[in-house]
Amino acid sequence: MKTVATVVSVAVLALSAPVVRAADKKVDFAKDIRPIFKKSCMKCHSLDPKKPKKHAAGKFRLDDRAAAMKGGRSGQAIIPGDATDSLLYRLLNGPVPRPAQAAGLDDEKDIPPMPKAKRGRKWKPLPAKEIATIKDWIDQGAIWPAK
Repeated sequence: MKTVATVVSVAVLALSAPVVRAADKKVDFAKDIRPIFKKSCMKCHSLDPKKPKKHAAGKFRLDDRAAAMKGGRSGQAIIPGDATDSLLYRLLNGPVPRPAQAAGLDDEKDIPPMPKAKRGRKWKPLPAKEIATIKDWIDQGAIWPAK
């Protein structure tokens, strides 16, 4: 009988312990987000020092905090605290209808998903873990230190 009471006590303690979810883990821009941007986004969404007059794709930059928070040709891409309404997060999950203010800028009806598929190849999304990390970062306020 004592063993049953011990097992029940341990089970109650285990169930009452706080559960740590990935979304509860504080996302660090420098450690968690910048490497994803650098690996998968900045080739197209940054200024090229060799071609300073050339704009970043969609006039959206991820190499500069102020520019990223401002957004690009399709509007604000990062809405701190709201990943589901942030264009950046939505594009990581598939194409998004082009907003009215950007209509007529391209032949395509939708903004293609990101990272953009290589010519002649099928779109390949980022790994789910990276997308979840970006979502958590945006939901946590999209904290991006000055340097």
